[in-house]
Amino acid sequence: MSAGKTSNALLYLLIAVMMLCWSGNYIAARIVFREVPAEIVICIRTLVSAVLIVPIFWYQSRGRKIEATPRDLCLLAVLGVGGITVNQLFWTLGVARTTVLHSSMIMATTPLWVVGMAAAMRLEPINRIRLLGIGIALMGVVSLQFIRTQSVAGQQQPTLLGDFLILGCAIPLAAMTVFGKRHKPKLGGIAVNAMGYVGGSVLLAPLLWWAGRNFQFSKLSPGAWFGMFYMGAFSSVTGYLIYYYVLARIPASRVGAFQYLQPVIATALAFLILGERVGEGALAAGGMVFAGIFVTERFS
Repeated sequence: MSAGKTSNALLYLLIAVMMLCWSGNYIAARIVFREVPAEIVICIRTLVSAVLIVPIFWYQSRGRKIEATPRDLCLLAVLGVGGITVNQLFWTLGVARTTVLHSSMIMATTPLWVVGMAAAMRLEPINRIRLLGIGIALMGVVSLQFIRTQSVAGQQQPTLLGDFLILGCAIPLAAMTVFGKRHKPKLGGIAVNAMGYVGGSVLLAPLLWWAGRNFQFSKLSPGAWFGMFYMGAFSSVTGYLIYYYVLARIPASRVGAFQYLQPVIATALAFLILGERVGEGALAAGGMVFAGIFVTERFS
C-alpha cells in the first residue's frame, strides 16, 4: 500500500473518530442529565475543556512569537465566547429538554443558516434552488414540532423549549462561522477554542456557584463524572483538534459532508443505548431536513 493511500486511510479513520466523539456527545449528555442539572453540566464541561486546551495551545505556540493587537484579542473573544461558549450553553440546556433526534436534526441545519447569513452579508451568492432547499429543510424542522414519540417511562420527550434552545445554538454558531469567514483570526482555531473555554469558564463561574451551592457532588456516580469528562475532553477538545487537523489536509466540502452523518449516528446510538424510539413521522421530518440540506449544498 502506498504512503499516500495509507495517509488517506488514516485521515478518514480520524474523521470516523471525530464523528463518534461528536455523536456520542448527545448520549453522554442524556446519561449525565439523569444525575446532574444541565446548568452544572455546562460549567464543568467548559472547565474540563479549558484545563485541557491551555497546555495544547501552549505546546502549539512554543518557539513562536505571538503578536496580538487589541483588535486580534477582541476578535478572539467574539469568536470564542460567541461561537463556542454561547453555542455550548444553548446546546446543553436544549439537549436536556428534548430528544437526540430533534436536537441532532436541528443542529444539522447549521450550514443552511450559514448560507443564508453569508448571502445577506453578500459574501456568497444564493439562487432560487438554494432558497427552495432551505425552505424544505425548515419545513422538516417545523414538522418535528407536531410529532411526538410514544411516551416511555424514563425517556425524554421533545419539547418546544428544548428545540428552540437548540435552534438558539445553531444560529449563533452559523453567525460566528460567517463572521469568522470575513474576519479570520490571525492566531488560529486552537486559540479561538482556548479563548472560548477559558473565557467561558470565567463567565460561567457565577452560574456554577449558584447551581451547585446546594448540590451534593459527592453522591455522583463514576458514570456521571466520566460523562462530563467525555463532553469536555472528547467532544469539545479531541473532536475539534481532529477537525482542524483533517481540514488542513482534506477539502472543507468533503469534511463537511461527513458531518451530515452526525444525526444518523447520534440517533442510532440513542436507540441502542438509551432506548429512544423513533417513529415514522419523525423519520419523514428528518428526511425533509436532509433533502433540504442536499438541495442547498448540491446547487451551491
